[in-house]
Amino acid sequence: MADLNFAIEACTLIESFAPLYGCHVALTGGCLYKGGDRKDIDILFYRIRQTPEIDLQGLFLALNFAGFSKPVWFGWIYKSEYKGVNFDIFFPESPGDEEYDPTVDYRAAVSAITMAHNARIPIL
Repeated sequence: MADLNFAIEACTLIESFAPLYGCHVALTGGCLYKGGDRKDIDILFYRIRQTPEIDLQGLFLALNFAGFSKPVWFGWIYKSEYKGVNFDIFFPESPGDEEYDPTVDYRAAVSAITMAHNARIPIL
């Protein structure tokens, strides 16, 4: 269930390790300001000022270890899944130089990745 309580639970978990990789997590989007059940949860990671850059590889490994599916890049957004809930992940400092392709079924791609994650099949 993608509601505010679940989002806070997930963000609290993420924040327990995010600073180790040079960032903090923040909740945004409809789950935060519209209330009720949502189709996904939007989070963003912002760099700790004293850190030159976010260690994305380390952060993604930590997210995976915490139970998130491997984040997949879609132009300007990463998509992942945690406990059956879809997450849209943003990095405000990213260049965002690729375009989102509306003809691609991103939900199906994330679903396939999630199934592989749950089955522990390596994704290259």
